[in-house]
Amino acid sequence: MTDTEAVDTHLVRWGPLRLDVEPGVYGTVVLMTVLVVALDDGIEDFAEAAQVILGPLLATFAAHLFASVLARVARQSAPPTRAELRHLTGHAAQYLVLAVVPLLVVVVGAVSGLYDPEDAVDLVCWLGLAYLVVLGGVGGWRARRGLPGALVGAVAAGLLGFFVLVLRVVLEH
Repeated sequence: MTDTEAVDTHLVRWGPLRLDVEPGVYGTVVLMTVLVVALDDGIEDFAEAAQVILGPLLATFAAHLFASVLARVARQSAPPTRAELRHLTGHAAQYLVLAVVPLLVVVVGAVSGLYDPEDAVDLVCWLGLAYLVVLGGVGGWRARRGLPGALVGAVAAGLLGFFVLVLRVVLEH
């Protein structure tokens, strides 16, 4: 099995949409956890909110890329070709794509003044929970389980996200 085939086994196709569920779930849970801890410490301004969003996703991108390259070298005892390195970088870049919607929430809050930085980060946490529920539902549906599978997947993913949000309550008390 090639590296490309190994990566493609994680893809969920839904019409023209191709989702790699693993980085979506992992990156969202990491981001939500960091945001919950940041909310406990307090978020002073929108620039700090953006940094709290970008920091963990940049670190996760770099760690995933490094681990992928290292695993590739360990398997084949040779450095990756430029094409392989581009492919591995593209796969790791999915962690950076996860920052788009949260940063939009921060920018809208900063420009419009509709909400403060802590409300923006709180909203991002709830959007993360919704995203996990959607990913779980799509995964359950695609597992050929139809509506019951989609519901089980959505509930399971929702419980994972809810666990992270409960962490916030624990940290506040």
